[in-house]
Amino acid sequence: MPKIQLILFVIGCHTLTACVSQSAPTPPPLAMTRNQNGLEESKALGYLGEQYEKAERYEDALTKTRQAIFKAQEPHALAWLIRWQWQLGRIFKAQGKMNQAIAAYQQAQQNLVPEKTFRWKMKCQVPGKPSLYKKLRPLFFQLADMFLQRATIENEPTKKQEDLRQARNTIEQLKRADVEQYFGDCVTAFHNKSKGLDDIIDAHTAVIYPILLNDRLELLVRFLDEFATIQRFQVPVGIVQIRDEVAQFREQLEAGYDDRESTQFKAHAQQLYAWLIKPLHPLLTQHAINTLVFVPEGPLLTFPIAALHDGEQFLIENFAVAITPGLSLTDPKSGTLTASHTPVLFGAITKATQDYSELPYAQYEIEALGRLYQNATLLQDERFTQAELTKALNNQDYSVVHLISHAEFSDHLEQSFILTFDGKLTLEQLKSLIQPTKRRQTPIELLTLSACNTAEGDNEWAALGLSGIALKAGARSTLATLWKAHDKTTYLLITRFYRALITEKLSKARALQAAQIQIIDSIYHHPFYWAPLILIGNWM
Repeated sequence: MPKIQLILFVIGCHTLTACVSQSAPTPPPLAMTRNQNGLEESKALGYLGEQYEKAERYEDALTKTRQAIFKAQEPHALAWLIRWQWQLGRIFKAQGKMNQAIAAYQQAQQNLVPEKTFRWKMKCQVPGKPSLYKKLRPLFFQLADMFLQRATIENEPTKKQEDLRQARNTIEQLKRADVEQYFGDCVTAFHNKSKGLDDIIDAHTAVIYPILLNDRLELLVRFLDEFATIQRFQVPVGIVQIRDEVAQFREQLEAGYDDRESTQFKAHAQQLYAWLIKPLHPLLTQHAINTLVFVPEGPLLTFPIAALHDGEQFLIENFAVAITPGLSLTDPKSGTLTASHTPVLFGAITKATQDYSELPYAQYEIEALGRLYQNATLLQDERFTQAELTKALNNQDYSVVHLISHAEFSDHLEQSFILTFDGKLTLEQLKSLIQPTKRRQTPIELLTLSACNTAEGDNEWAALGLSGIALKAGARSTLATLWKAHDKTTYLLITRFYRALITEKLSKARALQAAQIQIIDSIYHHPFYWAPLILIGNWM
């Protein structure tokens, strides 16, 4: 008699242990056979539907794609299910069936990014940019585009506004996924509790949400009004042209290091102003707006918006500017930084260490800020270590953490760090040091990184690391630089910023504006010197 076969499934693992008879091979379990057969049938049907789609045989394509979706209803076929749902949406769109197309896209989106958690079901556990992730990004932009197209032809105001909100929310889900994908985990808990920027803007603030599409730029703008109305502006310029213009603008900005009298940057500054600001200007004036909060994406993350130019003045001379990585990734509560007794932790490196040069004005910055804040703890040079940082943060709650040190933000998370005197503090280590805990539930109000730099490479992802650091660390706001800025002017900007917070009681965005205007009025008027300092997150 043949021996009795025992097949053991290990729940939660990908391994399968089997005690197999030596007398005869054991067929695979029935459930596995059924799953595998269903998946192979789904692939075959889906590929056939894809060929019909390309041949514009849309009814045949619909039939095969629907069959593929049905066959992909298996536990391990999520990637294929999403692919065929996306394909179904494209086919409906090609037929002019906009509502059915949107429904199909939404189903794919919901399978990819669950509504309640906003986390990628299929993302790698290792931080980075997997190819699958990059392939799926167009799904979100195509869905947002369809909402915008439907809003164009919609006559009923309420439905039009709903489509605009849906377009914005679609890209918002992508932004959240972007940040989580870069960091490889859930960034912070507060965005799940956030009220969102629609509920916290004041009468003099406008939130500008650009959506970059292949054939046009969409600007969705929110002012304070009782109906939470979104104003929409369309600019006939596509993402490729915007990316090229931004790259040239940034190149000319950084050239100011060699020639502070150069004005070559202005042509690009004015062109970007014409696309991003000029269409909105009448409404900005009408609403008496003094603060612009941008929610940038892609190439718009990589340059200082404050340096845009209208032909006569820089944008920052008329408006305070802040950026946030997402509508619901900004903590709406505003702490108090105006009192001189606000608890502050300074960490500073003034000497050369680990092949990094000294920071000559770091000592002046420490002394100036020490005169402003009476309740400050200083960790300088040999004391600025991870161990000392840990000890200080465990012993006291700080509203401000100000680090004067070299820092690098790369397109690879593992290459992003802040220099301590004896090593390199990774973003993961920084998070563990300053994120809210059971003992210290109040987030740090402001994290300042003086003398930081974004590394060469994929600048959009490096900038994402920069903008996400406040989220990763659990700070409400971050003040940092997009490139290695001039040592003296960074010192002047930082000290003027803090002075405006304390003595003039300005918001963080308006305090930064005051500091930058002061530098513009000096010999360091080229934006290379003042523009890289940006405020990320809570601007109040």
